[in-house]
Amino acid sequence: MAKDKMTICKHCGAEIAAGAKTCPKCGGKNVKPIYKRVWFWILAAVLVIGIGGAAGGTGGSDSSTSGGGDSSAQVEETAPEEEAIEYAEVTTDELSDALEANAMNASDTYKGKYFAVTGRLSNIDADGSYIDLVDINDEWSFNVITCYIKNDEQLERVKQMTNDETVTVRGKITDVGEVLGYYMDIDSID
Repeated sequence: MAKDKMTICKHCGAEIAAGAKTCPKCGGKNVKPIYKRVWFWILAAVLVIGIGGAAGGTGGSDSSTSGGGDSSAQVEETAPEEEAIEYAEVTTDELSDALEANAMNASDTYKGKYFAVTGRLSNIDADGSYIDLVDINDEWSFNVITCYIKNDEQLERVKQMTNDETVTVRGKITDVGEVLGYYMDIDSID
């Protein structure tokens, strides 16, 4: 039974107690193998869970996109839905008033919905990523509708525009914030 609690010193080859911190013969450290350390098993468990979660997450999205048919058929199925979008008309002044009155209510009312927003162009991003609309009638307005450009057609249209021009942008309001205003993904620019 005593033999079970003995190990061999890796430095000098002498037989020593498994629980000894150093070899009594040579003074070398008696280190546990890595697979016998607690932190090794914790790390291994975390990795297994992480890999399993990642594999499970991608498996779910793959099955929803495959659908038994090719992806071009699915694109054709979703295209008519995009044409059926109805844009509620609103001005930047109305959006600003709603935001100033109650930011939470403005978020509930406008976030995630499609609108045709008419406003005054106040900024065209130099990189062509976005444009900003502000109130038509208030030149000192700080409430901004940041409209993100999504394609080359929109970019070409924006290149022809100038600041202080009144424009109508159709798209989906993706976020509402009491400090930075509204964020919108552009579908079209009139």
